[in-house]
Amino acid sequence: MAWSASGLMVATHIDQWDDTALSVDLTSEVDLKAAFWGSSVTPVFNDLAPAYGTAPWNSGESAGAGYTGGGIAVTGTTLAVASGSMKFDADNFSIPNSTIIAEGYLLYDDSTSDRAIAAVWFGGPEETQDGTFLVTHDAAGVFSLDLTP
Repeated sequence: MAWSASGLMVATHIDQWDDTALSVDLTSEVDLKAAFWGSSVTPVFNDLAPAYGTAPWNSGESAGAGYTGGGIAVTGTTLAVASGSMKFDADNFSIPNSTIIAEGYLLYDDSTSDRAIAAVWFGGPEETQDGTFLVTHDAAGVFSLDLTP
């Protein structure tokens, strides 16, 4: 099976609210990273402790000129209320002078043992050849969590 959808890591969000008290800070511009992955990864959104560096996120990371394993810093983060939902957004990503292929990225917090938060799928492989790899987030945000009963 291959990558076919974006999604939130269920256990990470549960652990934010239960006695685990995971303490992922979605507004941290120091701890949040986006690591890029090729087509070989199949995200598992219901893992008990999803993290960068653990299966399935332990192989298939993008590689090539201009990209460093572990990903890039996520900046310009915001949390907002939008029509009964919690909306998370961030600045668009740009990897200049790169030669990589990626089908999506893993959003993770490196201050909480690299705990995975979400996987964002591009809809298919995207690539650069000594160019700028640009990710433009949807106007509705990177993700939203519907909290309306």
